[in-house]
Amino acid sequence: MAIFEEEISKKVTLDDTEPITCHIENWKTTNGHTEFVIKVHRGPFTNETWRIQKRYNDFFKLHSQLQSSGLQLPLPPKKLIGNMEPDFIAERQQGLQKYLNIILMNPILVSSLPARSFVDPANYCQPFSEQALQHVSLALRGEVGWEVVGPLPDIGWRLRKHYYQVKCKSLNKEELWATWADYGPDKYLEDKEMQAVFKSLSQIQHPYIHSLEMCLCTDVGGLVVRSFNKAGSIRDLLCGAKPKLSFMKKYGNPKGHKSFESHKIALYGRQILEALKFLHDKGLPYGHLHTGNILIDNERIKLLDIEDGILGVPSFYRPYFMQHKKINTLEAIDVYSFGHVLHEMTFGAPLHESVVEQLPQQDCPTHLRSVIESILSPEGCKVGVPTIDSLLMHPFFSSVILTLEAGDRAHLKFPNTAKDHLKVISTQLEDRLREEQKIMRNQKRLVRAQEKMSSEEEKKKQRHKFKQEQKQAREKMRQRTIEEKDPKVNGIGGDRSESVSNTSTANSIDTATPPSMSSSSVPSPPPPPPPPPAMTAPLLPATTAAVQNGGTALSNGATPQAKDRSALLGAICSFNKTALRKTKDK
Repeated sequence: MAIFEEEISKKVTLDDTEPITCHIENWKTTNGHTEFVIKVHRGPFTNETWRIQKRYNDFFKLHSQLQSSGLQLPLPPKKLIGNMEPDFIAERQQGLQKYLNIILMNPILVSSLPARSFVDPANYCQPFSEQALQHVSLALRGEVGWEVVGPLPDIGWRLRKHYYQVKCKSLNKEELWATWADYGPDKYLEDKEMQAVFKSLSQIQHPYIHSLEMCLCTDVGGLVVRSFNKAGSIRDLLCGAKPKLSFMKKYGNPKGHKSFESHKIALYGRQILEALKFLHDKGLPYGHLHTGNILIDNERIKLLDIEDGILGVPSFYRPYFMQHKKINTLEAIDVYSFGHVLHEMTFGAPLHESVVEQLPQQDCPTHLRSVIESILSPEGCKVGVPTIDSLLMHPFFSSVILTLEAGDRAHLKFPNTAKDHLKVISTQLEDRLREEQKIMRNQKRLVRAQEKMSSEEEKKKQRHKFKQEQKQAREKMRQRTIEEKDPKVNGIGGDRSESVSNTSTANSIDTATPPSMSSSSVPSPPPPPPPPPAMTAPLLPATTAAVQNGGTALSNGATPQAKDRSALLGAICSFNKTALRKTKDK
């Protein structure tokens, strides 16, 4: 490698077990059809978000690909007429959102390639099968007598792990299975170190661990060959499925769930614990225990995929134990996974939650119930799961007597340098686990704080709205009370003021203009009539002068009545009786 040449990492840094959430933000019309804008978020360890645009036909195509699972998924039906109306599109958007939520919450559906390529086309629209077949062909090119018979498509849950039927001329085996897996995000060994560890791993021998016919690695992944077991795994037995069927068809919606008897659970559980203790004593990280990785052969369990911890691929139960702070070591991971295996063997169905609040009310022995509760109960995960040694001493497993056959031996030897490399792997695996658990706890605290803040803001809005409603109610009550006391307050009062205003304005312009007597105005009372004049008594000169003066003053008055009165008084005062003719006496 040149001095300035950078080393390119061959491992896949994307963790396929990270949860994905989708939210349909809105929709738009393009070329006569509707496209839904979906916001996708991968988390909680990254803030990576992106948007995709999907038509209803894309959802229908995804639905067709997921029908092999046998699950009844609520896809909104088609509509030929009126499918462009806004009300119908809004209703369809809600139905598609519910459809996506159900898929993303199902661990079997969300791990399938159709679902992943639908929500994340940038990372999952790749020819994974063709690339894996090329890698397997190149790996077997240097091995004499080995060849690929054909692929076994989609029999496992991992998107980057592929199965093939192979054969070898030098081995008298009826059927051999090869598994190819790309390096995962937890791959920490260099190529030379990886080859040394794989060379030692190929020589492993243990009565409860499946032997390896061949084990080799390249710069992009690892290839392991094992003999085929027709009975299949424990999950195949529980679901009554055939091993060669696709993963979704086998476990999506099995026809029936079986369960094991308590004495078989105790026997298989004791054998699993013995295999786990052997691996941890040798310093080999495992972390991939589940019912799909456990075969049963003549009442003996056989662990599979012991190489996955070295390859750095994520664990099946990783989304579950990431939620618990105390599950932060490789041994604790295996014990936690062992609890899920016991639950599935006891009740026949896998547990799709990180803890079990209450075990089903079935015929479950007391000792077995106590073991499951010590591992999977909320209190057990909060305090810390038991160790492998303490479980071996538990009465439910310690009463089991194991029988060994001739030739049974436990052997796995690593060179000192390989042991040091395995310690580095274990340390870095646990460091990454603790770091991501810390990130998840911070995310949960942040979400709780945001929910609390949003609830406080909502409470303030509700209080403000309540106060406004109370104020409006009080104002309406006050107005109603005023109307009840004076019904004319809104009718006559305004006209009266307007009439008075008009009268005063007219009088100020012309004093001779009488006030308005319209029906809408209230007339002012007339002035009192003048007292009748006393015709019998003569007026005194002073009085006459005063009257004359008063008449003159009144003549300058402002009303017609005053003018008439002054004219009358003036005529009376100026009357000259000498001018009258005398009448003749008859």
